[in-house]
Amino acid sequence: MDTDQRRLRTPRWVPLVSVQELWGQHKAWDYNYELVYQWGSFGDAGIRAWTVASDDGFILSHVRFRPRLGLKTDVTSGDRDRTDPSLQTFSALFPKGAYFGEIALIGPANHMDLQPSVDFRLTKRWTLSPAAGFFWRQNIHDGIYGPAINLLRSAGSSTARFIGSQIAAQAEWEVSRHFSWTGNYTHFFTGRFLEDTQPAEDVNFFTTWIYYRF
Repeated sequence: MDTDQRRLRTPRWVPLVSVQELWGQHKAWDYNYELVYQWGSFGDAGIRAWTVASDDGFILSHVRFRPRLGLKTDVTSGDRDRTDPSLQTFSALFPKGAYFGEIALIGPANHMDLQPSVDFRLTKRWTLSPAAGFFWRQNIHDGIYGPAINLLRSAGSSTARFIGSQIAAQAEWEVSRHFSWTGNYTHFFTGRFLEDTQPAEDVNFFTTWIYYRF
């Protein structure tokens, strides 16, 4: 897909099929797997796109703070040939904004990621969650996209896959039955693809918010 405006046109139909979805918990393990395939038509072009996602965790119940070791892995298809009118870039259709952390720089299209994390239950009311993320392009002929599946950077002439990495820490405080506070800090490190296509600047991000529940 990349730099042209094909995605701005209205598709005739875009069915979305979940080929397999499996989730559950077994003792200290929890797991969630999903495989999705998209097909249909977009104007006169065909759609052939897919994604595979997983989220696994293991709770060390006999260790102080009961840490949950987590690992997320995701792959979304990219377009193989910008001169071919058919679309292979996966579209999440209605993705949430903070798809890969609160910093929300990258969206689920033409990407591969690896996201290790640890959740610590420090007290009954305090939780601390350090995490990291590593991002690559699934197809080197396609660019990278934002959370709204908007093109952020064209593929250009770069053959690099590595987009960048990020580290984050999130703290949550359950103040009372009605109030809770969350703070998040994230730093994104630019990778080879961004350095090849410029500009390439690291990003510091901080956000905080308060929930009120009735």
